[in-house]
Amino acid sequence: MTVQKPNMQTAGMTSSSHRKPGEDRLEIDFFFDCTCVWAYLAFEQLKRFADEMKLRLVLRPVVVSEVFAVVNPAVGWGLPPVKDAYYEKDLMVWADYLDLPLVAPAKAQIDARDAMLACAGAVRWGRATEFATALFQAAWTQGRDISDADTLSQLWQDVGLPSGVLAETLAWPDVAEDLRANNRELMERGGFGVPTYFLGDEMFFGNDSFPLLQEEVFAALRSAGYAL
Repeated sequence: MTVQKPNMQTAGMTSSSHRKPGEDRLEIDFFFDCTCVWAYLAFEQLKRFADEMKLRLVLRPVVVSEVFAVVNPAVGWGLPPVKDAYYEKDLMVWADYLDLPLVAPAKAQIDARDAMLACAGAVRWGRATEFATALFQAAWTQGRDISDADTLSQLWQDVGLPSGVLAETLAWPDVAEDLRANNRELMERGGFGVPTYFLGDEMFFGNDSFPLLQEEVFAALRSAGYAL
């Protein structure tokens, strides 16, 4: 199914040249788990938008199954077949609409806590965006199992992280605490799943709320005196 894509100018995505170098940037916190295909779609949109509008993107990896266990245990009950079939179709339409590659069928990834631990470690190494991108692409454009130790090691090396420290990173208590802290903060701020974005205190949940986040960014920039 082909859906007409929005004109980026009429959708509000104007040239970043309207913003002067060195000016304060708006900050977006993005809570995600790479086992979620909707987080993949949201992440790719958010990267483009943050680059275009010169926003500061703060990546906050979480383990969504641990969040669900506290605030949304009904997720474990599964979906009725009719709803599951609709979501599968909807997912492919979204990928086509956003012009993003997506393996078909996009099979659910199993819980991959080590992958998200590695993501938290990559934040400390200053390679969060690169590593999260590699994980999302491996899971959702290549159909690879990101819970697999060999896959994780290869992706870690592919983004330029030192291979010899992955095992130490996964075992480092401070990295585990970073991940737990992200889980706690997401829930304390009213979150219940992924993808979740925060612009200040305003929370937006889900891939389909991304246009609402964009509008909130535009409103904040206009109120600060930027021409859009």
